[in-house]
Amino acid sequence: MSDSTQAGQLELLSPQTAAEFEHYYFFRWQQLRQPLACPQGSERDDLEHQAQHCMARINGRIIGVGRIHQDSDVAAQIRYVAVASDWRARGVGRAILDQLICHAEQYEVQYCWCNARDEAVIFYQRYGFKASAAVQTTLDIPHTRMEYYLD
Repeated sequence: MSDSTQAGQLELLSPQTAAEFEHYYFFRWQQLRQPLACPQGSERDDLEHQAQHCMARINGRIIGVGRIHQDSDVAAQIRYVAVASDWRARGVGRAILDQLICHAEQYEVQYCWCNARDEAVIFYQRYGFKASAAVQTTLDIPHTRMEYYLD
C-alpha cells in the first residue's frame, strides 16, 4: 500500500530481516520508551513472534510503526503505534491503522482494542475507535482503552 507525499513514496511493509526488525524496534523505543526514560528492550514483549508488524517508511527512513496480535477469539490488540513528530497529522498513523485493521479482518475478530496514551485518544477517535475505560499500565501515565468494531 502506498500514498504519494511531497517527500517521496510512503511504503507500508512488515519488517522481514533481522536488520529491519532492529531498526523497527529502535524506532519504537525512541518514540515510545526513551522519552519516559525506559531502557532499550522495554519496547518489546513476549508476543512479538505472533504479532503482525507494520512499518511506514519514506525514502528508506522509518517514520511510523505499529503492531497487532489476536488476543482472543473475538478481539485483536493494537500496540506500539508511533509516528515521528515531523510526520504526524499527515496520514501516516491512519495508513498504519488501515494496515493493522486489515490484519484484524484476516483474524476474523469482532473488534480491535488498544490502550491509548491520553494524548493519542483524539487520533483513535478520528479513526472510529470509541473510548471504553481509563486503564492503568506499567508505564504509570494515563491511558484509555479504545475499541474499534469491525463490520
